[in-house]
Amino acid sequence: MVAGIVCEYNPFHKGHLYQLEKTKQAGADAVVCVMSGNYVQRGECAFVDKWTRARSAVLCGADVVIDLPVPWAVSSAENFARGSVYLLKQFGIDVLSFGSECDGKKNLLLAAESVKDERVAALIKKYMSEGSSYPSALFKGVNEIYGSEAAAVVSSPNSTLAVEYINQLNECEGIDFMPVKRKGALHDSDASDGELLSASKIRGDIAGGRLSAAFLPEASYDGICAMLNDGCAPCLISNNERGILSSLRELTPYQLEEYISDEKGLAQRIYDAMRSARSLNELYESVKVKNYTLSRIRREVLCAWLRIPKQTALGLPPYIRILAVSEKGLELLSAAKKNSAIPVVTRHTEMQKLSKQAKEIYEIQCSSTDKFALFSPRVRECGLEQRSPLIVVR
Repeated sequence: MVAGIVCEYNPFHKGHLYQLEKTKQAGADAVVCVMSGNYVQRGECAFVDKWTRARSAVLCGADVVIDLPVPWAVSSAENFARGSVYLLKQFGIDVLSFGSECDGKKNLLLAAESVKDERVAALIKKYMSEGSSYPSALFKGVNEIYGSEAAAVVSSPNSTLAVEYINQLNECEGIDFMPVKRKGALHDSDASDGELLSASKIRGDIAGGRLSAAFLPEASYDGICAMLNDGCAPCLISNNERGILSSLRELTPYQLEEYISDEKGLAQRIYDAMRSARSLNELYESVKVKNYTLSRIRREVLCAWLRIPKQTALGLPPYIRILAVSEKGLELLSAAKKNSAIPVVTRHTEMQKLSKQAKEIYEIQCSSTDKFALFSPRVRECGLEQRSPLIVVR
């Protein structure tokens, strides 16, 4: 049985190791991961580059790490899930493993059904018109029709993605899902059970000069240490804040509309804010209203800066780019190249032979990686996307 995992591994910590181990204990012979690359779904750059994180994942038990192209990595939960699940389907997985606050399938299936229900959608619209934020309106709508257990699932940030995965799997005949009950620290929590700590708290500690091996597998700890020592981490948006603001100010309202979602004057709100904001946080706060989460605003601004057309993530990724493999992963890679409906590539030269659409996505990848090189303490050179080889861990 080949299991798939959608992840960011930002950075790879012991909670991620726990999920990998539980997935294999449940019968998986191999694990294929689709990982957000140098940018993540919360609308920020990754803390450490994708090659470092992919290597750590394989050293810790993954067999294949696939690069989720940036348009899907920084999109809505629905687009993020659709792109990720599609790539895993093409790679031939049998089951999708994901972390969940609940370990049973019943409430997850109910929650997945609820977010597609037109009655819930009508209630969400009603509650938002009365002043509720979207998360609050969603909870109220699901609770009213499906009950408190389903509502509790959709109110959890991690379960939001789990619900989207399930809905995407409904389009993939023959692929089951496997929820792995979370343990330890909650999402974005500063608390620890002595063994596990949230990725956000780990990132904060490292940024503050408090790197600890206690909550990281050895391979991940060593990889981060190497990047810190080389000045290539931590990667922080704030390291190039003025450059981002400068680039955004060059956009006209017409140009901005190419990258920002068409929704209730959002592009105009962002345009007005970016003309006067003296920091990114000030820009975000100027745009933020109850209808939009802070993560949503960060993603929209990031897409404008990276020049990602808003329609891109509504489609499907046109190729599979492999970042790292184990020896077993090499066998899976060989099979995927024969069976996938889209090209499976491992190097820059192979990208030159792909379709026009694939080349356009790859150009966005290359440009976004060149910009990512500005976020580390030591500015890195351009061309990392083109020059970085497939990582094989033997």
